[in-house]
Amino acid sequence: MSFEDQIARIENLISLIDSTKTGTADELAERLGVSRRTIFKDLEYLRGRGLKIVFSATDKRFIIEKKSIIFSIF
Repeated sequence: MSFEDQIARIENLISLIDSTKTGTADELAERLGVSRRTIFKDLEYLRGRGLKIVFSATDKRFIIEKKSIIFSIF
């Protein structure tokens, strides 16, 4: 997978989280065409860049609780 593909996937992941349409990790992985492990690696990558992403068991979706003032996916 190219760097551009990875960036596009991460941007898509952020978009899905913002739109509240993630579902569970398995559903999200299927939607993005990657493994569940890749989803968790991408989420950790984003957390390391200042996003506080949690899973709501009640809503069965991922949520961005807090965005840092400065956020970059690079």
